[in-house]
Amino acid sequence: MLNTKSLSTVSTFTIFGLAVCGLVSLLAACSSVRPPNGTAIEQGSAARPMWRLGDKWVHAWSAGTEKGVKTSEARGLREVKGVQYQVLRVEPVDVYFTVDLHWAWAASVAESRVTARAVPPLPWFSWPLQVGRRWEYQGTLENQQRKESVRDSYKVLDVESVVVPAGTFQTFKIVREVESVVADQYWYAPDVRWYVKWVGRRGHEDFQEVLQEYTPASSGKR
Repeated sequence: MLNTKSLSTVSTFTIFGLAVCGLVSLLAACSSVRPPNGTAIEQGSAARPMWRLGDKWVHAWSAGTEKGVKTSEARGLREVKGVQYQVLRVEPVDVYFTVDLHWAWAASVAESRVTARAVPPLPWFSWPLQVGRRWEYQGTLENQQRKESVRDSYKVLDVESVVVPAGTFQTFKIVREVESVVADQYWYAPDVRWYVKWVGRRGHEDFQEVLQEYTPASSGKR
């Protein structure tokens, strides 16, 4: 079950991030890859990534007085009603993204039941990422308790070097705004094909996620 206190415009990312984990600590039993200084971002842009079956990211999170660890593992491509999705296993749910990494829905692993969705899918990224790029979202978010219309704005602010437990990475800093107020900031690193840091506020609590470990799939996997 998703642990969502409310479904507001500022809880959009919580559905996937903190709440999708049910605020449960997950232990990572894998080796990590630590790029020492990160790869320079070439020509000021980042192309759309494709996750490989077995790619794994471990993020440490904190929200108010609570702390934990979240493990996400790529489960490969799945086709649903003729549309392909990239799937992440974040116990206790599978999270479905379009191939452009737009958040579509989450489904419980045990029951294969949709527990939250965004219509149309939520565009966390707009490829290729470039400093100054902007995009908008207007749609509907729903979980098992409620449904709500939202309108968000996104912008790639800058290229930044970010230090997290997993190493030092060259990243694109992206912000999500609700009514001209920054609700989320997240840093996408082409080296790991996912975010290495993410900060925001939910209600009266600040939260943060930082990448602890990244384990790419073996070259034999697709």
